[in-house]
Amino acid sequence: MSVLAVATSMMATAHPTGPQDSTTRPPEAKPHEPLPMDPSEVVSSEPAPGAWQLSFTLGELRLYRDPETHIAYWYLTYKVVNRTGQDRWWGPKFEYFDDHGTLARSGRNVPVIVTKRIEALIGNPLVEDQYQVLGEIRQGEANAKEGFVVWPAEPLKATEMHIFVRGVSSEVKAVPDPKSSEVRQVHKTIKFDFRVPGDPRARGADAVPCEQTQWIMR
Repeated sequence: MSVLAVATSMMATAHPTGPQDSTTRPPEAKPHEPLPMDPSEVVSSEPAPGAWQLSFTLGELRLYRDPETHIAYWYLTYKVVNRTGQDRWWGPKFEYFDDHGTLARSGRNVPVIVTKRIEALIGNPLVEDQYQVLGEIRQGEANAKEGFVVWPAEPLKATEMHIFVRGVSSEVKAVPDPKSSEVRQVHKTIKFDFRVPGDPRARGADAVPCEQTQWIMR
């Protein structure tokens, strides 16, 4: 199985579909044991017939170290525009997965004060945190939403990271679970791949380049 397949299986068991929260910690693989890879289903970036799809623009992935606790966090900025012809609901799910088997939903185990400090560091009054940004997204560029999400980065040893964004598309598919006779739903999701050459600490707050973007069913 791949990091994508394992991550999908873990999240299907641990997290039922619903709004993001910060009350529990998702299960994680043992550290320093990267999981084997197997390709997930890659699909077209164009919306399927009958489905709507928002316009999502990736911002920057950067490292932030809290000045009081010295704990490191990754944060990602983005922009989303509704050009679907109808007002929609923006309630995305952002998940992080790395080459050390860490799987985490954004906001979990992130103190509110850290989110506020990162928001001040970004310095853009239009950029909202993952809870402020939730709600109706009206049509057109003038009603675009800009947001950011945060994950703990400790232990800071990952050099390959994958970020999954669900909620940009309404496309859903029912597929049989290979481990059981049950049918489960997979959602059209954007997958962003990042690589940090060398020690992430040495990179500091410089933006990490995105190496690849794919639409997948997950």
